[in-house]
Amino acid sequence: MKDTRMRVQFVCGLCAISAFILAGCQSGNPQPREPLTDPLSTSITGLQQNTEVRLVEQMALRRSEYKQYLELLAQFYDRQGNHLKATWVAEELNALKQVPQRPYLVVAEVAGSDLRAVQSVVAADVLYDEAVALFKDARNSLGLKLLSDKKKLYLARDKFNELITNYPNSDKIDDAAYQIAEISNQYLKDYQASLLYYMRVWQWDPQNPYPARFQVARIYDKDLHNRSQALKYYEEAMKMENFPANADFARLRIQEINQDMQEQQQ
Repeated sequence: MKDTRMRVQFVCGLCAISAFILAGCQSGNPQPREPLTDPLSTSITGLQQNTEVRLVEQMALRRSEYKQYLELLAQFYDRQGNHLKATWVAEELNALKQVPQRPYLVVAEVAGSDLRAVQSVVAADVLYDEAVALFKDARNSLGLKLLSDKKKLYLARDKFNELITNYPNSDKIDDAAYQIAEISNQYLKDYQASLLYYMRVWQWDPQNPYPARFQVARIYDKDLHNRSQALKYYEEAMKMENFPANADFARLRIQEINQDMQEQQQ
């Protein structure tokens, strides 16, 4: 009797979850897109971040368990010769594959702003070189971004993230952050991740050799059309980064943006 109750509870729970997922997949009404949040202007306390990490980890675990139970159910029905229910499970597994699985956390977010690129670590250097080689290989010889190898870009990004995770005091973490920001910005068009990783570059190594602030300004200016933030980071780039061509461009854009804003106020 107890086993029967447990099986009923399991099936009821499974049906409820599947109904939720299938409803989301089959709905003909387009879902409104959430507004893009600005990772450089969002303040997250340590408690909030720890809670989010735990919640995301538990969600990922439950999502994985749900898939495993569906696969076990498919095997059970196959052994029983119940082709109708086996088909149902197959349809549900297929629907599950169509559900977007968002990367709710990125390594730079979990790592925080307090890391420092201070130690020379041989293993980290090797990992960095491997990731750079993958990144270069992902870019075709003609330099056309549309023809880049997305799979290798993701592999390179994962290796850079592995470096940050496993060697958080390495003097390569700022370099890895910049490379991830470039992949996210130039190839994957993930501007939120790009902004966060560019910011980590100067947080983790204030003496870094990269135009990270200028790249942040360009994203706000060209892609997100946030002129106030663009002005802020153009000005910071001119003060904090030694790239004459970038400084000339930033100076011109500051003048143009200010002029446009003045004209709109008249």
